[in-house]
Amino acid sequence: MTELTDADERMSPPAKRRMEVPRPPIQREEAMANNHQPKESGLVELVKDAIQDTQELIRIEVALARNETKRDVAKLKNAAIAFGVAFAAAILTLAMLLVAAALAMGGPAPALVIAGVLLVTAGVAGLVGYRLIPKEPPLDATKEHAEAQANLLKEEIA
Repeated sequence: MTELTDADERMSPPAKRRMEVPRPPIQREEAMANNHQPKESGLVELVKDAIQDTQELIRIEVALARNETKRDVAKLKNAAIAFGVAFAAAILTLAMLLVAAALAMGGPAPALVIAGVLLVTAGVAGLVGYRLIPKEPPLDATKEHAEAQANLLKEEIA
């Protein structure tokens, strides 16, 4: 069989006959082996590489999420400690105010000073605790990184 080009189609039949050269027949199995073997093995390799890349990406994303979670938990722990101190100081302040009220007749000045100091301590600890609360949503950096990696993979596939 011969391959015809546009120029061959415009030729006259005698000219076509002169240009035709017989070609040896190609066995179907041989053609399939030559044409499909590299494509299939190449496809298998691509799929294996894609699976390995995906597994590595998942491992990295899980590690990032784990680190970000640990960091967020540490921040929340510090905030909880500060709020605990503020709560304890507020309770002690209330107790001292009650003692001061009870001693109002005899000499409440020392009890009122201690109550004032405890009130200031409670206010400062509460403010510190409030500032230690993370403002960004949980796992925000991990979400952004995962979305960027997904977009990159989509671009590579397309």
